[in-house]
Amino acid sequence: MKTVGQILQASRNAQKLDLKDVSRITRIRAHFLEAVEVDDYSQLPSGAVARGFIRNYSEFLKLKPESVLAIFRRDFVENEQGQIVPRGMVKPVSEVSFWTPRITIIAAITLVFTLFGTYLVYQYRILTGPPPLRLIAPIKNLETTEPTVEIVGITSPEATISINGDLVALEKGGRFFLRLPLTVGDNTISVIATSKSGKTVSQIRTVIKK
Repeated sequence: MKTVGQILQASRNAQKLDLKDVSRITRIRAHFLEAVEVDDYSQLPSGAVARGFIRNYSEFLKLKPESVLAIFRRDFVENEQGQIVPRGMVKPVSEVSFWTPRITIIAAITLVFTLFGTYLVYQYRILTGPPPLRLIAPIKNLETTEPTVEIVGITSPEATISINGDLVALEKGGRFFLRLPLTVGDNTISVIATSKSGKTVSQIRTVIKK
């Protein structure tokens, strides 16, 4: 079975994404992403950080974070020192395993039905509800001296995006980028995503130019 690193790397390669671009958008350092892709969690500060990076990376690649984290928990565990190590390294040698082929089959079938049900719910929400909208940058109440600010986010590829009333073209996977000029003081940035059915979702950021 594939590890978390193999799943993430394969998904990134399938989407033809460069690791540096992923690092820029997710704000996760490239060497941490590389460590996750090769399942070398000794390079990460803690188990909590590792799980956070895996969740954010999975969401960026449009994978199911909980499913990916379940695989992570299957293969790795945090020891008494707070380090992430392969699960077998912290199990007593005498421990009896109750994991049988029958349980494996049941778990696999359950996972398949869970993923299928989640997919159906996701598709239903896409058809009837507002599109997803994740605004990666700028952060809330950003203070800057720069003359412009970069707007970065992700939505459904089928949605339309407007920023401060102007339509913005979507790139592959529903990602969008725009650089806006700033005036001194508070600058309000309104991002609105609209689905084909006309449902909308919005996010507002305030950028303070000094």
